Amino acid sequence: MSQTSSFSLPIGPVHVALEEPVYFHLDVDGETVRKVEITSGHVHRGMEGMATQRNFFKNTTLTERVCSLCSNSHSLTYCMAVENVLGMTPPPRAQYLRVLAEETKRVASHLFNIAIFAHNVGFKSLFLHIMEVRENMQDVKETIYGNRMNLSANCIGGVKFDMDDSLTVYMLERLDTVEEAVKRVEKVFRTDPLIAKRSRGVGVLSREDAWALGVVGPVARGSGLDIDVRKNTPYLVYPDLYFDIIKEQDGDVWSRAMVRVREVFES
Repeated sequence: MSQTSSFSLPIGPVHVALEEPVYFHLDVDGETVRKVEITSGHVHRGMEGMATQRNFFKNTTLTERVCSLCSNSHSLTYCMAVENVLGMTPPPRAQYLRVLAEETKRVASHLFNIAIFAHNVGFKSLFLHIMEVRENMQDVKETIYGNRMNLSANCIGGVKFDMDDSLTVYMLERLDTVEEAVKRVEKVFRTDPLIAKRSRGVGVLSREDAWALGVVGPVARGSGLDIDVRKNTPYLVYPDLYFDIIKEQDGDVWSRAMVRVREVFES
């Protein structure tokens, strides 16, 4: 039998494995990527222009639709920017509730990300299992905020929801279920040979390159950088909360996924 030759593989701009529209043109030799050409910018939808045609309150709704997975972060950042201009400080309870919404969204987003990771490496059953675990967080969002994706939790000066004892008990029960399930998922990530073969030592971004390129978030922390905006440039009531900055040192695909797995427990 003849050996497999190199071939070109187009991915995107809309593809099930991509969280955002972007186009990749890859030259592939077996499972080795020899060359990548990236074309980005497909997500431009003129939101800045639309924002100029709306008032401050309508823009809270608009900014939440920049991205579905991190939607709450966009509306929160917008509200904090407007409050800063106005010299307005939300009451402490509103700030705690904002953090609660942010971390709820973070858990759901991380679970979705590691599920897509499992899908990309060909571990279909793990993908389905993690998405099933994530449904607990979707239920939390729907029960507390009334929405499964865009929470509509933030408004200028505070929040549009509150927590009572029954909602608190419900959230804690769902979080206990998620925690136990993610412990098992973490064990799979650490021990499964398929995951190791397709993610360890793959796509390495060294600590030095990560610093030079200015990457942030789990990508930076997966390369060993001690970067977390919640600690480095604290806002809301994050300075009053104790949590660790989760890091991995190898800078590969596995490290970036594992940062997200472990951050679920911190959130």
